[in-house]
Amino acid sequence: MRTLIVNSMFASAMYRRCAEELGTIPGMELTMLTVREWRMNARPMPFEPLSPDAMYGTVIGNVGWKGFENRGFYTSGLRRAFQRSRPDVLFLMEEPFSIFASQVLLAKSLFAPRIPVVFFTWNNLSLTTFDYRPSIFYRTVARHTLPRMDYALTANAAGVEVLRQAGFTKPVRIIGYGVDTEIFRTGEQDRSLEIRRRFGIEPEDAVIGYIGRLLEMKGVDLLIEALACLNSEQAFKRIKLLLVGSGEAEQSLLELAQKRGIGSIVRHVPSVAPGEVADYMRALDILVLPSRRQGMWAEQFGRVLVEAMAAGKIVIGSFSGAIPEVVRNAGFIFPENDVKGLTSVIKQALTLRSPARSELLGRARERAEYFSWRRFANDAFEAISFLYENARLRSERKRSE
Repeated sequence: MRTLIVNSMFASAMYRRCAEELGTIPGMELTMLTVREWRMNARPMPFEPLSPDAMYGTVIGNVGWKGFENRGFYTSGLRRAFQRSRPDVLFLMEEPFSIFASQVLLAKSLFAPRIPVVFFTWNNLSLTTFDYRPSIFYRTVARHTLPRMDYALTANAAGVEVLRQAGFTKPVRIIGYGVDTEIFRTGEQDRSLEIRRRFGIEPEDAVIGYIGRLLEMKGVDLLIEALACLNSEQAFKRIKLLLVGSGEAEQSLLELAQKRGIGSIVRHVPSVAPGEVADYMRALDILVLPSRRQGMWAEQFGRVLVEAMAAGKIVIGSFSGAIPEVVRNAGFIFPENDVKGLTSVIKQALTLRSPARSELLGRARERAEYFSWRRFANDAFEAISFLYENARLRSERKRSE
């Protein structure tokens, strides 16, 4: 079953795990199209070397508007990818409102017009209204692409209703997303201990952390306010706050910590390389993702929650977007935008004792494994196989008529 998978993020070896797992499934003959260079959070993301045992073909294309969210477009590689792969199915891991999607579907109409298309989407609010993008343009693109695709994979439950409201009537499956859980489950503890020592964190200190972009929508100000409340209580004087990441709200958040009198317990590390994230995650005791909805954005997944659960850490998330469905009963959830609620669940997490603590972390590790790349690849393979078999049966019926 020849399949062409397209994803600009596959320039990064971390995201390419999807192709690696999919390529090992018996019956799959996979070719990957990705970009020579992309930009992620304003940082260059050049194509990283392939694994020597990669079980798929590779076509690397040049692109314009690198890193401009869904406005990037291929300037080379599309024709070569279709000619080399001769696909039976197209797996498009780009948003249906993106220029990438429109462009790839145009190439399909020229080079492989009869093959079916399965696509993956993160969108959990709307495919017709975009307040932080050129709304009319993206709505028009989605109206053009959705009828030309045959199977949707969505990262969250809300995505099903979003697709239906946009007029997509074909099969939809909630698939979550893949995370390299093994990296976070295993690793050298010495590196994490060194991080704690470097920042003056004592063995008896409880480290509460946030890892990700420092943006208003991520709600890190709520976390600072909650820790300021806890810091006023003698029982919680041994807390440190570790913030890993950069962003537009970085300076205002650090100023807020000083203003609220907890500047001395805050440890801030600007963005770190992807390969170092696991070390910082293992340096934590509790990971908090206090996201809030902002305009037409709500948390679509929350990968750091899965990474923290895989690392054996307690997770706390807000009741925002897809966070509750990712965490389920494997962590703590507090009402969105509620400092008192967050303060309360942090207290619960800090005072949790065995066997309740062990049971919670056991559920967390089990929940994290659901989001492994192997599970993602198997679910995607089922969708691809469904389309392939349906297309084959239709072709046989036409020949027999």
